[in-house]
Amino acid sequence: MDGHERKDVVEYRKRFIERLEELWPYIVEFEDDGKMLNKVYPEDCAVGGPERRPIILVTHDESTFSSNDGRRQAWTGPSRQFLRPKGRGQGIMVSDFLLPWCRLSTDTLSEQERSNTQLPLYATKYLEYGKAEGYWDGKDLVAHVLEVALPILKKIYPGYQILFLFDNSSNHGTYADDALRVQSMSLNPGGLSQKLLRPGYMYGDPTQVQQMTYRTMDPDTGVEITEAKGMKVVLQERGLWKDGLSMHCPKNLCYNCKLYQRCKECKAGTKCNGCKQPKMHSGKCTQRRKCDSCEQRRGCGECRPKVRCPLHENFSGRDCKDCKHQPPSCSGNSKTSTIYFYNTELLLTLISSVE
Repeated sequence: MDGHERKDVVEYRKRFIERLEELWPYIVEFEDDGKMLNKVYPEDCAVGGPERRPIILVTHDESTFSSNDGRRQAWTGPSRQFLRPKGRGQGIMVSDFLLPWCRLSTDTLSEQERSNTQLPLYATKYLEYGKAEGYWDGKDLVAHVLEVALPILKKIYPGYQILFLFDNSSNHGTYADDALRVQSMSLNPGGLSQKLLRPGYMYGDPTQVQQMTYRTMDPDTGVEITEAKGMKVVLQERGLWKDGLSMHCPKNLCYNCKLYQRCKECKAGTKCNGCKQPKMHSGKCTQRRKCDSCEQRRGCGECRPKVRCPLHENFSGRDCKDCKHQPPSCSGNSKTSTIYFYNTELLLTLISSVE
């Protein structure tokens, strides 16, 4: 049921174990009290050596705790009922690194050494996740490794190599902001949501560099800015663009939803330049009380709200039950296929050029 015995999972597990067995002669072993065992390493392995160094194995794990976690029983008076909150309450996410014998910490250093290096006692990170503080993602994990774990390990184990082991979590998948990913691109140039990607190359030839951005003049300020090219321009430069292509195949809609999309009496809303910018909270926001920045954003008078005609005032096409039963609009071989199907060369080239 959990997929642990699937053929591809079993095969990957075998390769993983074989790789660890290859590294085991170089891995440092510890006693229960943290003392290193006397181990004979291969000839090319030495502490601070120019070739290979002994490896310190460090694992990582995350846990979440909620304020309403706890016992399901409670003492009550006669004819009284104990009412527990239905929700889990405020949650705390804990991220930490573990050595083979204890938590990663600087307790072996003196207070003077710790104060001089400004390193924390433990490598633990806490986050009260939610709408106000956000959620733990791959970027937070990368920052935790580079800013906390590595400085501690370099200080307490100088001259050693570090091997980090992470569990297979989708939350750990992260890319650089300028990574060459089609998912980070829009169809047309510019736009605040489109990321500025680093240069790629065409046709598998690293010498044929293709810029993913261009310089243009901001009409409002007159300052030269950098904007993303978008998929269409990139494909035109490669000679792969075909008229009529769209980013995604349109979904088949029911009759009512089609009328809603074709309606010309409804007016779309607009946002001012200030509201288009990402939210910056001036304090802690809750559902009952918003921070000053959100209250000011809510009271903006420059934005124009969406206006619906009387026919569609109470109609919403989201999660329409009739649309869910509609057959798919196209397949990968259809003429209305998306850019991803038509131009697999772009997708493969972008992926192959990621460092």
